[in-house]
Amino acid sequence: MDPAPLTLMSDDKPVHLRNMVAADLAAALSLSEHLRWPYRASDWETLFALGEGRIAQLGDTIAGIGLRWLWEPRGASVGLVSVAPASRGRGIGRRLMETLTAGAGNGPMLLHAPTDSEAFCRRLGFTLGGYVHPYEGKAIQAPLMALPRGCRLRPAGHKDLPRIAAMDHAASGAGRRRLIEAWLAHAMGAVVLDHADGPLGFAILRRFGRGAMIGPVVAPGAGPAKAMIAHLAGLAGGRFLRIDAVADPEIEAWLRDLGLVHAGGMRAMKKGAFAPASPDFTTFALADLATG
Repeated sequence: MDPAPLTLMSDDKPVHLRNMVAADLAAALSLSEHLRWPYRASDWETLFALGEGRIAQLGDTIAGIGLRWLWEPRGASVGLVSVAPASRGRGIGRRLMETLTAGAGNGPMLLHAPTDSEAFCRRLGFTLGGYVHPYEGKAIQAPLMALPRGCRLRPAGHKDLPRIAAMDHAASGAGRRRLIEAWLAHAMGAVVLDHADGPLGFAILRRFGRGAMIGPVVAPGAGPAKAMIAHLAGLAGGRFLRIDAVADPEIEAWLRDLGLVHAGGMRAMKKGAFAPASPDFTTFALADLATG
């Protein structure tokens, strides 16, 4: 992004927009904690290392922040856009979104926004997509789940990166190998749904927020998705667990049966069109709400 600071005049006070640097991570964490977001310092570090951000600064105070991630061969995600409560109503959120979206070229773009931000995002050219429902809590031990005929679950490792990244690309339409590589590097556990004709899905469990998170979960259907989630939930060992589930009645009812609680909702917003997703691979849980 353009390294030259931009200036927005608001209420006769200058608000400077500049590139985010690593030294801003402590302020980003403080803001997210104030907003009751679940991100730890290490979560911010990982997400910032994968992307780039913009800071809205009012004097010596960071008034707002936003990140974006550029995928290959084209496309981007925008997330973690927030304005400090004391600085709202000055147009800072709009300017952050404009600068985050302006430098990403003409490729497609994805963000997940609270439902009360839908009108704002539509004015920026985004269209409405589906819902994402976070679930969290301490999961109970799930019963064994039947797998499709000829399938088995096996542990996944770094050697599986090319196949897992290819399945994620097929399901999401975005080339996110860097993201999958980072998630595998931080994994507490990961599984591949194997078949003689080739892998059919995967799921990753990693440390996140107050405990752990499962995602992405990519599978050919809800049944295999539940089997992978059940296996990884067992590995979480009683930790606080979060899953950002793509809205699906069967999956959501089952997550509630596991003892997880519906924790709000977000709306997928898209600008442009990603490559068509393969009908063979469906995303049942996101990597997280920020990156999609």
